Amino acid sequence: MSLEEISDLRFFVDLVDAGGITSAALRFGVTPPSVSRRLSKIEKRLGIKLIERNTRHFHLNDHGHYYYEKGSLILSDIDDLDYRISSSDKKIEGFLSIGAPLELGSNKIAPFIEKFVKKYPNINVNLAVATEGSYNFDDYLDIIIRIGLPESSSAIVTKIASTIRVPCASPEYIRIHGEPKSPQELQQHTCLCLRRYKTMEAINQWLMENNEESFIIKVEPKFSSTSAEIIHRWALSGNGIAYKLYWDLSESLQTGKLVRILPNYNGEIISLYAVLPSKSYVKRSVRIFLDELKLFAKDNIDTTIQTI
Repeated sequence: MSLEEISDLRFFVDLVDAGGITSAALRFGVTPPSVSRRLSKIEKRLGIKLIERNTRHFHLNDHGHYYYEKGSLILSDIDDLDYRISSSDKKIEGFLSIGAPLELGSNKIAPFIEKFVKKYPNINVNLAVATEGSYNFDDYLDIIIRIGLPESSSAIVTKIASTIRVPCASPEYIRIHGEPKSPQELQQHTCLCLRRYKTMEAINQWLMENNEESFIIKVEPKFSSTSAEIIHRWALSGNGIAYKLYWDLSESLQTGKLVRILPNYNGEIISLYAVLPSKSYVKRSVRIFLDELKLFAKDNIDTTIQTI
């Protein structure tokens, strides 16, 4: 199986797990048409249709079910094989250059790298943190840790963890302005929105759902930024309600500096991926780094456990 086929298979499994084109686009951080184009490209390569879809419906046909079920097993075996082989030899050395989103890189990836280098002392690691999407492989990075799948189908992609977006605000904001009692009431509050790098598109359509109902609430941002860290600071300062990734909020929620709004609802599921440049050889240190990061993520980053 080629690297492109594995990448396509991982994309398809994640698409099905997301439950639809639009949901997948939100999760991958791309547009619905780009998801549809890649799906069509996969179906063209295989010479068969996998998903029946129109403006209202999205469901797997028999071929799609088979491809999904077998594909999930294959990906599981690949991930397990990588771990078992690479973890058998700790004598690795060299230089790794890692790119990561600013807030996640500072709060989660940097502490992981400290532990990784202690375990593998012959490895030197450079961590480049930047606004999400503002770095690429022309920067000579070995691995990019990014939120959502890349649009390029030629990159090697490994899923690291998943989380949810949740609305949150400071106790001071809630004291002054009150707390929304329903998703619709979010529209009556001052909202802080992240903007996508390059396109400057505001993430202002907030998915809120539980086991009984689902809403997409469109809010008008009073404050917005391409930096998730700045949004976090504005929320801490009492400037409004932010819709942030749970893994970025964990410490602020635990210390009471921020309060989760509408805790009976979850926001959209967002996945974290490690992206490697498309090339025939992936150095051993990269493979071991990714395997160790996935293990670390289970306890320190992955927050898909439902809290409603």
